[in-house]
Amino acid sequence: EQVSNKDVKLVMVKGPAGCSKTLLSTYCALRLLSEKKVSDITYIRSAVESSDASIGFLPGSAEEKMAFYNLPFMDKLDELLPKADVDKIIKEQRVITFPINFCRGLNWNTKAILLDECQNSSLKEIVTVLTRIGKYSKCFVLADPDQADLPSGKQGGFERLYELFSDEDSKNNGIVTFEFGEEDIMRSEL
Repeated sequence: EQVSNKDVKLVMVKGPAGCSKTLLSTYCALRLLSEKKVSDITYIRSAVESSDASIGFLPGSAEEKMAFYNLPFMDKLDELLPKADVDKIIKEQRVITFPINFCRGLNWNTKAILLDECQNSSLKEIVTVLTRIGKYSKCFVLADPDQADLPSGKQGGFERLYELFSDEDSKNNGIVTFEFGEEDIMRSEL
């Protein structure tokens, strides 16, 4: 309901793995797209690996290099839409994916922006994304602070921003925060 509100510009979602942060945000973005409230969906995340071992250099174009990082989003599209519809919105360039590193200088009007795995983004990176948001856009900032993959000593910026914007004044200015708990996990009991 809050996402449909035209005054809501930013939705910050915090929660454990498996509570459907990306799925629900993708659903909301697709709904905004189908209602013609946005022109397209932009999916962004840090190119941070979630393993102690690096896979190293990836050959290919920027799109090919990021394909593995974008798999969670593409999986959600496949869960929510028939394959023909996914192919159509990709062909029409209604869905754009790229790493957070290339946001500077952009301006996003009438877009649904999903900043995923934000626990791996620095405060500077998050602010760079937030300052790109233009008219009629909505941004979803998603994070699981317990699954940070940043190098030792490097700190993410999500928790600080989440706490800063979790007040009534922020809500009155179109910034909504939401937290899922362990009871919201939809995956296997493992």
